[in-house]
Amino acid sequence: MNPRTGLKGQSYGNTGTPITMDMGGFMIYYREPILGGNRSSFHKTDTMMNAVAEFNTLQHTSMSEGKPFETPLRIERFDIFGNHTHTWTMDGRYSVPRAMHSSGCDTQGVPYRRRHYRRAYRQNR
Repeated sequence: MNPRTGLKGQSYGNTGTPITMDMGGFMIYYREPILGGNRSSFHKTDTMMNAVAEFNTLQHTSMSEGKPFETPLRIERFDIFGNHTHTWTMDGRYSVPRAMHSSGCDTQGVPYRRRHYRRAYRQNR
């Protein structure tokens, strides 16, 4: 027993999560067509496209009144420690995913804010 955290076994940092617990996966947010509310679905797969494929095969996330419904998707990736690492958006189930922002070593995607926008605007006036 760890005297500092009170947990049996090893834990990661101050989270209190045991070493055997894997919190990684993909959280997919979508819009439910009948009531129009936001819903989420968690998928534990190896890639983002496999998570979307699994999302499309589940009946409660893909069928409404016996027909498939079109919905925009927001996909968030969580690493094994539960940290949010990547975000993608899709206009529909079968559209191309777009990276919104990434944390850590990956710098692709849309930046949080524009830089030097006003400076460029003043120089062009």
